[in-house]
Amino acid sequence: MQIPIKKTLDKIPGGMMVVPLFLGVIVNTFFPQFLQLGGFTTALFSKSASQPILACFMFLIGSQIHFKLAPKAIKKGALLITGKFIVGAGIGILVGKIFGSAGVLGLSPLAVLAALTNCNGGLYASLASQYGDETDVGAYALLSIKDGPFFTLVALGASGLAVVPVKAVIAVMIPIVIGMILGNLDSDMRTFLGSSKLLLIPFFSFPLGAGMNLETIVKAGGPGIILGIVASFTGIGAYILLKLFKEEPIIGLATGSTAGNAVATPEAVAAADPSLAVVAAAATAQVAAACVVSAIVCPFIVSFVFKKMRQKQMKTMEAAGSRELAS
Repeated sequence: MQIPIKKTLDKIPGGMMVVPLFLGVIVNTFFPQFLQLGGFTTALFSKSASQPILACFMFLIGSQIHFKLAPKAIKKGALLITGKFIVGAGIGILVGKIFGSAGVLGLSPLAVLAALTNCNGGLYASLASQYGDETDVGAYALLSIKDGPFFTLVALGASGLAVVPVKAVIAVMIPIVIGMILGNLDSDMRTFLGSSKLLLIPFFSFPLGAGMNLETIVKAGGPGIILGIVASFTGIGAYILLKLFKEEPIIGLATGSTAGNAVATPEAVAAADPSLAVVAAAATAQVAAACVVSAIVCPFIVSFVFKKMRQKQMKTMEAAGSRELAS
């Protein structure tokens, strides 16, 4: 008896990413012992498994980028960072200016900035591979500099206390660059490696989910859920910038999420500025909730807009065809 698993996943927005990710969240919430069995089980399904698999994914994507397309990937990465930061930092700074350090709806400026000034790189890479091209995925190399507390500190006016993570950027770029070199040296290798890249998406998605917990949403309550929903729409800034610079804009919406490592940002920022320690604990729980909520909501937004754009393009083509026949 055949069960149409693949066809079912294809009907769900970002299904190949979202479903394994959500299963990882469920397993980590209710059956965390499964992830600690050891051996191949822990190596493949635990939170730590996402990094090497994602690194392999970056290598395979790099193999599909022609040298002549590298500048375009860098350009897109810069636009994605700028658009995301303008919206995320703008909202956080506005909350601070209007409502002060206490924030609004239980959300402090620290929580807002920590959640909205970065994005889930694994989720972005998966959505970029489904709805974009190789340069969109390659833009992840530059996009990765938003990881960590640096941009949050910049938005808080404390950038002098942080160091730009140049080493981390280089570390992210190396697998992509090596793959790009190999793919450009041998077209047969490019074809071989390109045929495998989509296979890895569910394998790094489940471990990403295994690093999250539904209890964080309950602990954070309404404010955490609201923060996650807001984070899901912060990709609009990158979408607008890409459109202004004549690039396919849909992938900008894929930055509408909160990175898993952003959970550590409130404490890191509080260490740099002790005056924020009083709100750091609540902010940590809220950012964790935003990570889970945005990872589920963001793919639906990207898929919805993608379908609307395709429908609009089809109608435009049909109208153009009708005019040609009439003439």
